[in-house]
Amino acid sequence: MNRALAILYIVFCFELGIFLFVLPWTSLWSRNYFVDHHPLLSSIAMNYFVRGAVTGIGLADVWLAIYELWRLRRHLGLVQSKDQELGIRN
Repeated sequence: MNRALAILYIVFCFELGIFLFVLPWTSLWSRNYFVDHHPLLSSIAMNYFVRGAVTGIGLADVWLAIYELWRLRRHLGLVQSKDQELGIRN
């Protein structure tokens, strides 16, 4: 069960990261109900610094997914450590 949750977490982080990486630069970001009806929210959402911050959070989520995949790979024993490669015993 722990492996399944780890894989689900990795997939979730990766998909959320890609979504947040792409979303601020699409028309969906600039043309929706909240942006159209609230001028203050529109000015904040259209600011390039805010778009960049959301994109940065998306990149951080993708990095987290890759890091967790790397840890899961080592935990499952798919990669040998340096000690195992050299034949060193503990």
